[in-house]
Amino acid sequence: MTHVFTAGLLALLAWGQANAEPLKAKPGLWETTTVTEIKRAKAPTNLDQLSPEQRAKVEDKLAQQVKRETRVTKSCLKQGQIDSAEAFTGGSHYGACTRTFASQTASEQVARIECAGANPLVGTVQIRAVDPEHIAGSIEIAYGPADRMQMSTLSELTSRWLADDCATK
Repeated sequence: MTHVFTAGLLALLAWGQANAEPLKAKPGLWETTTVTEIKRAKAPTNLDQLSPEQRAKVEDKLAQQVKRETRVTKSCLKQGQIDSAEAFTGGSHYGACTRTFASQTASEQVARIECAGANPLVGTVQIRAVDPEHIAGSIEIAYGPADRMQMSTLSELTSRWLADDCATK
């Protein structure tokens, strides 16, 4: 399950747009803390049609499937990664992805992404430069075909710049 989350997270964050303004962030060593809530199934659309007892059982079962993870990672970011909007990100999803930007400025990047393939996903990512040494954001992803059981994640992340020199890792 973690590899599915990682692939989706990397896909959502690894975007680029030639005419976009780069996020105002310093190159160097960064530490990112990501808190993720993973739901293994989405709620049925007919909850309002269930009796109160049935609805309570369904909601309880869904709540039991929620898992929270916190990860702290360090990464070395080059100026080119920041300029191409790869900063605080990684590789790509295993499938064809389309990205639509709502905003891509020095202080904020907001995009919707849709990826096809064996592991389709749909999501929204928002990254905000608090200042050149602090980044915050959120990522919401739904994995799997919309007409079947989906897994979803909601991640909140904070990143802080540690040093110019990545050797201090």
